[in-house]
Amino acid sequence: MMRDIDYVLEFCVSLSRNMIMSGANLERIHTAVNTVCRAYGLHEVSIYLLTTHMSVSAYDSDGNYSSRQISVPSSGIHLDRLRSLNQLSYKIAEITPNPKTLAQMLDRAVNVGDYPELVVLGGKICAMLCLGVMFGATLWDTLPIVCVTALIHFLMSWLERSGLDRMLVNSLTMFAAASVALAFIYSGFNGNFAVIMITVSMLVIPGIPLVNAMRNLLCGNENNGILQMLKISVETMALALGIYGAFLMFGVEGMISPAIKAPTDPVLLVALSFVASVGFGVVFRIPVKDLWLAGLGGALSRVCVVYLPGIIAGRFGYMTLSASAAALYAEFLAIRRKQPSTYFVYPSIIPLIPGDLFYFAITGIYLGAREWVELNGVNCLISLAGLSMGFVLASTAVIYLRRGRKK
Repeated sequence: MMRDIDYVLEFCVSLSRNMIMSGANLERIHTAVNTVCRAYGLHEVSIYLLTTHMSVSAYDSDGNYSSRQISVPSSGIHLDRLRSLNQLSYKIAEITPNPKTLAQMLDRAVNVGDYPELVVLGGKICAMLCLGVMFGATLWDTLPIVCVTALIHFLMSWLERSGLDRMLVNSLTMFAAASVALAFIYSGFNGNFAVIMITVSMLVIPGIPLVNAMRNLLCGNENNGILQMLKISVETMALALGIYGAFLMFGVEGMISPAIKAPTDPVLLVALSFVASVGFGVVFRIPVKDLWLAGLGGALSRVCVVYLPGIIAGRFGYMTLSASAAALYAEFLAIRRKQPSTYFVYPSIIPLIPGDLFYFAITGIYLGAREWVELNGVNCLISLAGLSMGFVLASTAVIYLRRGRKK
C-alpha cells in the first residue's frame, strides 16, 4: 500500500524526467523537487540528478522513509511543456493537493499543445535561410539549404524512431546531408557547398547541450558535466564522421575554401537574427504569443556580437558578455512572467553558436590542414566556454540580487 510520501516522491521523479526531456537545466529541476518536497513537510531530502537518471529520497513528519528513481531517455526541447511543468511545481507548493492526485495533475501539465510537424519544419527552414544569409548564402544556395534542411528533419526523425544508436543516427544524417549538398553542386547548381553545410550543421550541432554541460562543470555539477561532455563529444564526432565520409567518397577539395562573403550590415544581421530565433522558437515549441520575445533575445545577442568585438579584443571576453546579456534578458523575463529562464534563453543564443568554426575544423582534418584545425577548433571551444561563463555570471548575479531583496 502506497503512503503519501510514496506518491510525492513518485511525482517528483516523474516531474524531473519530463522536465529533463523538455530541456530543463539541472538547477531548475533541483529547485522544483525541493519546492514540492518542502510543501509536503518532507525532510532530509536527498536528490541525485543526471541527464540520464534521477533519484530522490526523504523522510516524512512521521519518520517514514521512501525513495524513488527513474531513468531518462534522450529527447529534444519542448519549452512550452517545460513552462507548464515548472508552473505545476509552484502550484503544488501553493495548494498542496492530495498526493494521490499528483499523477493526474502531471499528466495534464505534460499534455500541452504542439505545433504540427510541417509547421516545425517551416520554422527550421525559415531559421536556416536566415542563418544562411548571415553566413554568406546567395540565391543559388536557397534551394539546397531548403532541401537539405527537410532531409535532416525527416531522416533524423525516422532514424530515431527506428531505435538506432544516436551516434549512428548522427553519422548517417550528416553523410546524407553532405551527399545531397554535393549532388546539387556536381549537377551544375551554382551554390556554395561550404555555406550550405555551415548553415544546415546548425540544426545538428549540440550547441545548447554543450553549453549546459560546461555550465554544470562551472556550477558544481561536475559529475553530470563530465558525463555530458563525454556524451556530446562522441555524438559531435559522429557528426564530423558523417561529413568526413562524404568528403572521402566524393572529394571536395575545390569547394571548401573558408573564403565566404558574409554580410556586414549590422541592421541586416540583427533583423536576420530576430527571424532566425523566432524560427527556432517554433522548433523549441514556444507558443505563438511569445515568439516575438524569442526573436528579441536573438536580436540582442547579435547586437552584442556585432559591436563588442570592436571594444573587447578577445573572443572569450566578448562571447562571455554577449551570453551574459542574453541570459540577463532571459532572467528578467523569467522573473516578470514567472517562467523558467530556459524558456527565453535557448532561442536567444542561436546567433552565438559557432557553426562555421565547427565546419572548418572538420574540413581542416580532411585536408590535413593543421592550422585550420587548431585555429577553428580552439576558437570553437573558446566560444562555447564564453557562452557558459556568461550564463553562470548572469545566473549568479540574479541569485544574489534575489537574496538581497529578501533581506
